[in-house]
Amino acid sequence: MRTDWIIDVIIGVTAIFIFGLMMLLLPKIIPNPFGYLAAFLVFIAYLVIIGLLVVKKKVGVNPIRKKKAKKA
Repeated sequence: MRTDWIIDVIIGVTAIFIFGLMMLLLPKIIPNPFGYLAAFLVFIAYLVIIGLLVVKKKVGVNPIRKKKAKKA
């Protein structure tokens, strides 16, 4: 039985939680339009970084480098 989807669900739930938290906190610290933009950028950065870490852990190497190594 595959349990890979559990990690995806955990990442998704934590990303939504972080996004909601940033949407509430950052506009109070930074002026409104920039606060919302910063919250969105933090959300995207979180998804990208965590996604890359999960792929690197599962695959073991960078998938792009792996593809280039096969061609050589």
